[in-house]
Amino acid sequence: MNRRLLPVLVLCLLAVGADKDDANKKDLEKMQGDWAALSMVVDGEKLPDDEAQSLFRTIKDNQYTVSRFKKAIGKGSFKLDATKKPKTIDATPVVSGQEVKPMLGIYELDADKLRLCFARPGQPRPTDFSAKEDSGRTLTVWEREKK
Repeated sequence: MNRRLLPVLVLCLLAVGADKDDANKKDLEKMQGDWAALSMVVDGEKLPDDEAQSLFRTIKDNQYTVSRFKKAIGKGSFKLDATKKPKTIDATPVVSGQEVKPMLGIYELDADKLRLCFARPGQPRPTDFSAKEDSGRTLTVWEREKK
């Protein structure tokens, strides 16, 4: 490789990394706060609205807690990649104080709506926002809680 091109190549790689970090940081900031479920489909079965709407998600930094009404039923951490199409999210649940196998997913984020589609642990990442029968996927639409 031409030695004069090496610094330019390094700067280009750093710029790409910085853009990815910026995009991830922006989406992470937009996700902060409290969310209420609007709908949920698990393996092709739509949960009744009353059941889905009893779920709430709180995001603080890269940590999440899912509650049914006010009782926490799940928690963990997550990592975003906002540069992928569709955007990706890897959630690592914590069960009995131990991290378990990550769930690979995709997400879409508007100002007040968050759409998440996850595969079961150990399954390939979804490529679209669907949770058809026997897909092993869960599709949830969340709405930011108004304060």
